[in-house]
Amino acid sequence: METMLRLRFDFPAGRYHATPWGHHVNEGLVEWPPSPWRILRALLATGYTKLGWQQVPAEMRRLVEALAASEPTYWLPRATSGHTRHYMPVKGWKKGVQKTSLVIDAFVKPAGPLCMVWPAALTEDQRALLAQLLSRLGYLGRAESRVTARLSSGDEDLPDLKVSTRRVDADDEPVRLLAPVASNEYDAWRRDSPSAPNDVIAALQVDTTTLQREGWNFPPGARELIYWRPASALSFASAADMPASATRDRDDTALFALSTDKRRDVLPLMERALPTMALFRRALLSQVGDEQQLGRCPELTGKDGEGQPLRCEHRHAHFIPVAFDARSPRRIDHVLVHAPMGFGPVAESALRQLRRTWAKGMDDIAVTLIGIGTRCSFRTVGREPIAELGSGATWVSRTPFVPPRFLKSRGRDSLEEQIRSELEHRGLPRLIAAPTIAAPSDTSRAGKDARWFRAFARTRQGNGGTAPAGVFHVTLTLTRPVEGPLCLGWGSHFGLGVFAPAADGIDPQRTAS
Repeated sequence: METMLRLRFDFPAGRYHATPWGHHVNEGLVEWPPSPWRILRALLATGYTKLGWQQVPAEMRRLVEALAASEPTYWLPRATSGHTRHYMPVKGWKKGVQKTSLVIDAFVKPAGPLCMVWPAALTEDQRALLAQLLSRLGYLGRAESRVTARLSSGDEDLPDLKVSTRRVDADDEPVRLLAPVASNEYDAWRRDSPSAPNDVIAALQVDTTTLQREGWNFPPGARELIYWRPASALSFASAADMPASATRDRDDTALFALSTDKRRDVLPLMERALPTMALFRRALLSQVGDEQQLGRCPELTGKDGEGQPLRCEHRHAHFIPVAFDARSPRRIDHVLVHAPMGFGPVAESALRQLRRTWAKGMDDIAVTLIGIGTRCSFRTVGREPIAELGSGATWVSRTPFVPPRFLKSRGRDSLEEQIRSELEHRGLPRLIAAPTIAAPSDTSRAGKDARWFRAFARTRQGNGGTAPAGVFHVTLTLTRPVEGPLCLGWGSHFGLGVFAPAADGIDPQRTAS
């Protein structure tokens, strides 16, 4: 009588590594879920290594034949994918440097156990043998893919995502998995392939060296099954999919310290805030993972799952350069990352993993995460206030304001109207009066800042392009106080157009001399 057999696999190291059949390890693919062929080979290997088999017992033969005769259904937990890459030394030298080979180690990070429901009629002895083998299973897939496995009862809940050979949803994606053929099919096939292993058990034990030596391009005794996996199986729900109420209490701010191994004056100049913040974002996105994960991290990418820019009042991340040290007011020593929509689990993981960034003309810059929290928790760090996170109704340029469109003397493209449009687009209060624009010829501190602003970089690599003409030192007076950060204009997500409240008494040492 056919019964439903439940198997449960937990991954205590939090990662599952396995290269699909027919693919090279450096393709960065992961066989998820693990194929029946892989699982039966793992059980046989466990019998040899943990139970001391010299040959496969008769009970195990019957167990394998029973499992090979049916197709299991998988129940997957939510998971993400990722990879590490390193250079492995190889034989030989090139220009005095040892040659290396790039190796990619791809993996899946499941958020819970993986379960299989296997329709198979087993005797009590076979169930006991299967339970014993599962309890001794040390890893599944590659050796670093640790696993604990057991038979589970029907009372235990199954994970969310069902994967079977039946397509359920139009968005389901095909996954090719290997499975052993039934023993009677194998015997019939072997009549025309006398050089093949004697039976299914022998075929399951063929190693890669034998396959290559015998010229097999497909494991004998194996068949390929097409399973249908939900498109969301390798991505968490992200902030973009959550209602605003769900993101209201999430952490939205992170503060990083920058340092080098050399003198402090090698820190990047504030004038290069735009390209430096762009490189900082690039380094952060490199921690997110593959292209699929980038689509699930709108708070850092500023794009939705389809790669289109978010239309949400600039609620994705702003990268704000900060100069805490009064002795070097023109050097960026900290970076504030603020995303009004809040950080999801993918973004927060990337923030915690970032270790370095770059800037033009200097060595790698070490990055240290000071903390992640809500905006209010960073108003002061130690005894030092972060002026950019102050509050007030009057705000003064900290870095140049660059109009998002080319300027015209009047109309919607005038400087005042572009500032008003920027405020309205971000849901900020209106101006009480026309903004005050400092002229570079002024002898006031604002005028000196306006001259300094002309030295700021206004181009960055990639699709960022070049700014419209004009950089301005602006003072804004709003109809009511607001809380910082206040970032407006072109490049405002990369360090330009940053304002500080006038009431905080800006330290002259932090501005141009």
